Amino acid sequence: MPYTATYLWFVGICGIATAWLLISAIRLCHQVEDRSERLRNFSSVARRATLIYVALNRDVASDVETQALRRGMIARLLAIGAIGVAVNLIASAGWASM
Repeated sequence: MPYTATYLWFVGICGIATAWLLISAIRLCHQVEDRSERLRNFSSVARRATLIYVALNRDVASDVETQALRRGMIARLLAIGAIGVAVNLIASAGWASM
């Protein structure tokens, strides 16, 4: 199925937006980890962000600022999901090759 140039531009822009949102969500996750005592990384070795723990509010500090950062991270993750759903709906509807 040949794709139109418009669809390819749309998918490219969605890919860039998804990468930006994921990097932003990871940065917010690291900020939440730094503010939460049980999630803080005390070693000098870098580790991956605990996105699942923060999204599910496990071992996260309960102060207002930390919870606001967590909600911002969740909003970015939901936006990534919405972009994925939109791209898949457009591709499955056949609009990609019109």
